[in-house]
Formats: sequence, C-alpha cells, structure tokens
Amino acid sequence: MTYRTEKTIVELARQRAKEHHERKYITFLVNGEDEETHLSYGQLDHSACQIAAWLQNQGLAKGDRVIVMLPNGIEFIQAFYGCLYAGVLPVLLPHQMHAYRESLLPALIATTPKALIANPQVIDFLRTRLPEDLRPHFETLSLATPHEMLTGPSFSYTAPAISTNDVAYLQFSSGSTGEPKGVQVGHSNVLDNMEQAYSAMEWEEGNKTALWLPLFHDFGLAAGLIGSLYHGGTLILMTTVHFVLKPQRWLQMIVKYQCAHSFAPPFAFDACVRNINDEEKSQLNLSCWKSVVIGSEPVHYTATKTFNDYFAACGLKPNVVRPGFGMAETVIMFSVSPMLSALCVDRHLLEKEGMLKVVDDSTPIEDKKYLVNLGPEMNDHTIKIKDSNGDALPEGRVGEILLTGPSVCMGYYNNPQATEATFRNKINNDDRHYLSTGDLGLMWNGNLFFSGRIKDIIIIRGRNYYPHDIEFVIPKLQEVVPEGAMAYASFKDEKAEELVLAIEIKAELLKELDSFLKNSLPELDQNVIKLIGEHFQIFPAKRLYLRPGTIKKTSSGKIKHQLSKELFEQGEFQGLLACLTEGELPLEEASTGIKETVAQLFKKFAKQDPIFDKPVVDLGVDSMIIMFLLEELQEKYPAPEEEDVFEFFSENSTLQDLIDWLEKIQSLHVMSV
Repeated sequence: MTYRTEKTIVELARQRAKEHHERKYITFLVNGEDEETHLSYGQLDHSACQIAAWLQNQGLAKGDRVIVMLPNGIEFIQAFYGCLYAGVLPVLLPHQMHAYRESLLPALIATTPKALIANPQVIDFLRTRLPEDLRPHFETLSLATPHEMLTGPSFSYTAPAISTNDVAYLQFSSGSTGEPKGVQVGHSNVLDNMEQAYSAMEWEEGNKTALWLPLFHDFGLAAGLIGSLYHGGTLILMTTVHFVLKPQRWLQMIVKYQCAHSFAPPFAFDACVRNINDEEKSQLNLSCWKSVVIGSEPVHYTATKTFNDYFAACGLKPNVVRPGFGMAETVIMFSVSPMLSALCVDRHLLEKEGMLKVVDDSTPIEDKKYLVNLGPEMNDHTIKIKDSNGDALPEGRVGEILLTGPSVCMGYYNNPQATEATFRNKINNDDRHYLSTGDLGLMWNGNLFFSGRIKDIIIIRGRNYYPHDIEFVIPKLQEVVPEGAMAYASFKDEKAEELVLAIEIKAELLKELDSFLKNSLPELDQNVIKLIGEHFQIFPAKRLYLRPGTIKKTSSGKIKHQLSKELFEQGEFQGLLACLTEGELPLEEASTGIKETVAQLFKKFAKQDPIFDKPVVDLGVDSMIIMFLLEELQEKYPAPEEEDVFEFFSENSTLQDLIDWLEKIQSLHVMSV
C-alpha cells in the first residue's frame, strides 16, 4: 500500500535531502506577502541534525519529551524535525505565553519534559520574570531558542534507532469537548495517513501547497507540513495573523506561487467572500488550484457553495473544495470527498428519529437540512456507525461514528484510562478495536455524513438539535460577529432543557454602548427569536449578548462548548453586554483618551494586562482577538480614506505603535476639520 519505501518521517526527510538537496521545502512569507525566507531539503536535514545534537548534548535520549512553543516560521520547522531526528517527542503547543495555565502547565504535568524550545520573548520570560510559584515547574528544564541551538557550540549527532512503530510526536487535542490530551502519533500512523491523502488530494511530486494554519495544530502540521515532505513539494507558508488581518493574502499566495493544494477550516472561505471585492477578485486566476480540504469543524453546504460560486469566474473548478472528516487521533484525515456535495434531508425525521429521508431542494427551509458528503472510508480503514446498544447500524441511520485502521493513533500519552475509553471501543460481533470520535453521523451510498457532536446535543421535548446548525444561522444577522454564536442546553428547575444562545456583537456597534443597549438590542433580540423560531421551531429561553472574543475557542477556531457553558452558567467571565429573558442588563462605558481606550480594549479582548513596548503577537494574543481590537479601534477613531489601521498594523507592531498611529491620525483628522 505504501507509496514511499521509507518507514519513518526521519527516513523520509533524509531521503528527500539526498534526492533533492537544493529543492525548496519551505518558502516563508515573513510579512504575509513579498518578504521571503527559504529552507531547502538539504538545509532542513543539516539544521535538524544540529538541533538533535544539541538535545543529545543536554542529556535527552530517545523517548524523552520536549515542549515546542513557536509561531509559524522556519524555526518551528527546524525545531520540530530536530526533535524527530533525536528520537525525542516534540510536544506541540501554542507559542503565546499568556495561555500557560490552559495549555503549558497541564502539558508540563502530563508529559514531564526535559527541555523547552520557544521564541526569545518566552525564553526571556521563563529565565528572568517567571513568578515565584511557577519556578518549580521549570527549574529542571533546558531552555533555548532555535537560534541559540543553531549558532552555539556544535555537537556531534548520533542517529538513534527509530522504528516505524515508535511514537513520533505528541499532538495535544484541541479540547473543544473536554480537557486537552496528548495524542501519541506514530511514524507509521503518519505515513499511512499521508499515503491516503496522496490519492484523495491528487498530490504529485513537487507540487506547491499554500498554508496559513498554525503548525502546532494537527491540520497544519500533518496535512500541510508533513504532507509537503511526503510528496516532495514546496510549502508556501505565512502566519495565521497575516491571513486573519487580510484574508485575500491566502488566495493571492495561491496565484502568485501557483499552488496546487491547501487546507482550511470553514470560516476561512466565508472570510474570503466577505473581504475580497470585485476588483481584487478580477485579479485572481485560481485555475492552478487542484484541491483544498475543508474541515476542522462542521462544513455547511450553503456557505461553502457560496465560496465556489463567488470565485468560479476566477477559474475555481467545482471539484477543488473537498470536505473531509478527521481528528488529531487519526493524524488528520480519515475521509475526503472528491468535491462539494450534500444530501437535502427531512430535518424532522433526522432530528426526532435519527433516520434519513432525502427530500427536494424546494422543501421549506424549516423542514429541510443539508448534510455534507465527507467521502468514503479510506483503503484499509473502516468507518462504522454504532447505536447505544453497541450494534452496527445500517446505512441511513444516525449513530456514533467509530473508526479503525492504520491511521488511528497509539492512544493518549500517560493516560491509560482515557486511551481505553476512546481507542478501545467494541462493536457487537466484531473483534476489532475502534476509535470513538464523539461525533454523530450516518453512512449513505458508502459515504460519511456528519450530523452533530454527542456531548453537545440539545434535546428539547424529545427532539435532537445540533448546536452547529443553530450557530450557523445566527450570524446571518448583520449585527453578529461571523462565527460568533454558540448554542447550548441548560436545565430549568432540573426538569427540562432549555435553549440558551451566546451571541457576540460586532465591535463597531458598541461604540455608543448606551444607545445600542437601549435602541438596537431590543430589535436585534426579537430578530434572533424570530430567526430561530422560523428555522427550528423552538424558542431560545435565554440570550446572552457578548463582546467580541468572549466565547472560548480552540487554537483552530472551534468553540469550546463545555468550557464556555460552564463559565456562562457560573457567571465567571467578562464581556457580558446583556442577559435577556425578560429585560436587559446595561453596562456603562467611560469616556477615555486613546491610550486608556487601547489599554481597556486590549484587556477586555485579551483577558490580560497590556504591555506597550512588545509586539502584540508576542503577548499571547489570538489572531481573531487582534482583528476584533483593530475593528473596534477603526470604528472608534475614524481615519481618512487613504489610511487604514489594518494596513498599518504588522506582526512587529506594539500597542504603543498603535497608540502613536491613532494619535497621529486623529490630529490629522482634527486639522482637516
């Protein structure tokens, strides 16, 4: 089955360096557009050996763990492969230091690493400014930046004996449905999964791939970075921040570098439609694009079709966008559809009885639902749908999605209980072990269709409602932040579930907060109730109206339903504008100067105190939070037409730079008046 003869990722990388020493493996767009740095296959091999030798000199041996906290860039790639070459297990985490209590400390406790590799800002913090109570967690770690490892004293590298059955790295799951856990991803798992992708994505030797997804996340790491290694191609890479600030950079990158492949979650396609105007669209020729897997969260048919239709005039072929299903526990992909397609089904029968009935597209919107085709099971892999009694269900019946095959990973690191519960599931009259996905779906004509998450299902009056369906509809209202709605169930008097909606309001509407709460919110609330009633025939008993960025999300943009629900129900969160059942809960906003406003907004969105003299992206700020901050500042401090805060802001901008720019713009505005 295996296309490549190599049995480990390290063997594959070293063979690539031997065969294609000068071929570019990475082209990193430093500014998201035209400033390039490069890494060839030969340079990758050389730097990986250096970093591996450094780790070995520090006393690390095969199987030890190393925390890697780096943003997208050449250094992340060098550090990741350096760990693989040394046979140690990279533990991949977000590079933002502010998230240490949510991701770093739990990972330290779970994996007991011996080293930590990060950027200079994080290393400096850990060496010189770490709070006293946290020092015991870090005092035994070897700390270094990739630059220090590559430019310091050179050491001799001894290649360890690495087997195809060895663990390659620990991929921490996103935690959208619970506590993050370290997935043990084996070399054989990765190469088997890449072989499946080779066929499903129509990879060819030397193809180019466009990527902005974070490399510490499974979608970016496995599909983008390792996938490019597998087919001997070039990865054109930029940061997630650069995409979020200007989504057109993604498609422009594909055109400029003639990329054949890419990967992205659903919100990216919507962002392109919303942000790329007709003039910019006229300059795009997307005929080079062969495939883009859309996944990481539920795929909505109408929104994705809008993307296809909008860019069809640019040469985008209808079979380029390919919905897929997968998770960190399966490396990344487990099924991929050859193109966007969907079943139009009877919503009531599906949600009440868990049964499929195909209906005509002309069916009223409240009576139908589109299920996106996620493709067939891969070669040598099996997808089963199981009922609550442990029996395999026939096609057309909704149940839990279970998976088995060589892409299924080796369990959770140092967590046998969770491994048993997730990786060791059985189906009646079947001796194989299956991976429990926690998702509901069905098979139809040999293809997989997703219908919802088991833990997040809302059951009202005996009917199942899936949060992602409700969350997709609410942002149709213009006041709501895209991807800014969450639906969950809350028990009333411990007897019956009621629907609760958490809705983030666009920042520009909150400039005059009192006016919004008194004049705009009542009408918006009625529109929300009407919209949900028309689509789902249910009444949202409680509506939480929130500031942008309040809903907790994973690094890939998926809503953390369980965590957010817990915070909302306990009242342990900031950002509430109003909680409506019968009335409103107004808040006041003080009149402040530019510096105070920037500081307040930063603290409100980022949930941390501002540091004015360091680049904002190094303060641990999520890219979506940066976008919300800039949007609100742009609305609060209007600039002349030729000036744009998004054009001014860069990856190196500090909060003080932003304040200085806003003060300059405002002074020019006053002078012109």
